[in-house]
Amino acid sequence: MILKKCWALNDGEGKTAHVIILTGQSNCTGCSITSYLKDQISEDDFSRYENGFENVHINFNIDNHRTCSEGEFRKTNLECGSFIGEFGPEVGIADILHKTYPEEDFFIIKLSMSGYTLNYHWMREYDRGEIYNSTILFAKKSLDYIKSMNYIVSLEAVMFMQGESDTTEYKTDRYYKNLNNYVSFLREDLKDYTWDKGLFFIDAGISDSPYNLPSYKELNEIKRKFSEESELNRYFSTIENGLTTMNEPYDNPDLGHFDALSEIRLGELFAEELVRIYQTTL
Repeated sequence: MILKKCWALNDGEGKTAHVIILTGQSNCTGCSITSYLKDQISEDDFSRYENGFENVHINFNIDNHRTCSEGEFRKTNLECGSFIGEFGPEVGIADILHKTYPEEDFFIIKLSMSGYTLNYHWMREYDRGEIYNSTILFAKKSLDYIKSMNYIVSLEAVMFMQGESDTTEYKTDRYYKNLNNYVSFLREDLKDYTWDKGLFFIDAGISDSPYNLPSYKELNEIKRKFSEESELNRYFSTIENGLTTMNEPYDNPDLGHFDALSEIRLGELFAEELVRIYQTTL
């Protein structure tokens, strides 16, 4: 994949860097089709997404560097997804944050692994697994780089779009303990970068696609209950918010991945939750 030029950061001049870690499997990676998005929104909206958001920077690593920003932060736009012509939730996230806080600097650290499970890959026997360790390494390198560019680092939230590969009964039965340990490890291992409010964990429910049978209801209920155990835990339902997976591509729908408008909405829902956090904590 050939990306447009990636930019190193300018001197932060002592400003606060509001940092988000975006992680999960393929609906986090971004497999939604850009051409379908273009057909369904205004030219102005598409141009805004395509041009990107100058104050929302992203360093992304998808599927073990299959697609990445080469270790550099760039402005967030439609070119941070799985392949050319596909995009992820970072677009909706960036749009909301740019509109709401145009004078602030945001940094998205995105590491996704498509098709992998919390049970075997992020975690392993309820302990730190291979993808978890890679996420922490990538996050710390990115955070240290931001700091080196004269920013005050403020890691504020982890956004998690994962669970579709954990919907067999065995893995779902283990999901609560895996999720609890995963979030606890994140807060422990990233505490030196986290703002004084604590590290928020914003968890998205998975869809009701046939791909997620038999246990998507049970898995989403685990996510919801976990969100009630701490003020730092948040959850939203993609089903109740009307996100769909059943319509695109038109000739052969990809049931595992959100349709284009739904992928935008996924990002918006993440960002709206973060905005609510800011409004109630600042």
